[in-house]
Amino acid sequence: MLISEAVGKIIGLVLAHSVLIGSDLQEGELLVPLVIYYLGENREIKTFEAVTQQNAVILGQEFLHSLSQKSDSWAYVQDGLITLENGSKQDVYFIKAWAKGMSEPMELYQMYNTQPFALVDNIKVLNYADTGLTPKDADSFVAALDEGIFSHPSASEEDIGKWFK
Repeated sequence: MLISEAVGKIIGLVLAHSVLIGSDLQEGELLVPLVIYYLGENREIKTFEAVTQQNAVILGQEFLHSLSQKSDSWAYVQDGLITLENGSKQDVYFIKAWAKGMSEPMELYQMYNTQPFALVDNIKVLNYADTGLTPKDADSFVAALDEGIFSHPSASEEDIGKWFK
């Protein structure tokens, strides 16, 4: 499997997982930071619950530091906010993902609205060139991203399809 396919699939999977959870959260609730990772053919998921979101994020970052040494690929997600050009705040899922052979983890975000839940625009990659992927890898990355989204075990085409067009 190409590096672009491996990282695209796991990003799609963690994004689908986040959307399925996030769409059921109540106003003011945040997604618990989590990582999905592969050790060979085994897929694992780990969540990082803590008293505060900040502490949960710290736990997640500490886990990621050790994970790169032993996993084949991983994708981490946490809730966050970005400031838009007009100064308003926008909810986002911050995603960091890595697969063997990458120079450094890819960083992305997906904007969303909470009430009613809806994805806003397309996912944004912040550091594509820094990961070691090239422009010729882009098509396989995008195809794998879509494949990963629809591979979520709890998502039917109907359930997940309403969020991803």
